Amino acid sequence: MKDCKLPAIVLVRPRNPNNIGAAARAMANFGFAHLRVVAVHPPVWEEALRAAVGAEALLRRARVFGGLAEAVSDRTRVLATSCMKARSPRMHVVPLPGLSLGPKAAVVFGPEKTGLSAKDMEHCDAVLRIPTAESCPSMNLAAAVAAVCYELAGRGRAAGPAFKDEGLTGAELERLVEAAEAAFLRVGYRGDLSAAQRKSRVRRLLRRRGVLRDEAGFLFELARRAAGL
Repeated sequence: MKDCKLPAIVLVRPRNPNNIGAAARAMANFGFAHLRVVAVHPPVWEEALRAAVGAEALLRRARVFGGLAEAVSDRTRVLATSCMKARSPRMHVVPLPGLSLGPKAAVVFGPEKTGLSAKDMEHCDAVLRIPTAESCPSMNLAAAVAAVCYELAGRGRAAGPAFKDEGLTGAELERLVEAAEAAFLRVGYRGDLSAAQRKSRVRRLLRRRGVLRDEAGFLFELARRAAGL
């Protein structure tokens, strides 16, 4: 397999095997090679393979993870997909047309019925919105994957935003979150919040604002010293 210069596609808690197979097929149609599946609802693989016509090898190479944080731990840019129906996310919304992403990025798709949860969104940098009609904004999972892959593969004509792979990986960001929590404990800051709540706020802040690698080193050292480590 040639090295793929396109981002990874991540399916979170998918329940329909046909959608998984069709998503793999759409990826193969546009040259994508890296499929990641989070907390897949068993049993799916044999049924999914029947829908992955021409993409059976891609589906067999798919990596399976227990949680989204683990699935994007090596990614430097993570975009969540959402139809934005009844949602007001506290993060930047990126339009799909003309969007460019590098091989260290990932695009995350939520479950068919509910979409991504607020907890899932904590591990994403921005929301990617497919410009669907207001009267029918929600798309079938495989169709959404196809639309995104079409655009990111350069089939679209509009010039849109490009994201460089200069940020932290998910694992590096979590290391900074843990350092901040150690500092909070040392100084007794916001004891009215649980550790999970404090980490959630720091994670959302870092994801929303974006942190470059050299900036992260500065912040990590500051948190480490505040924690007395």
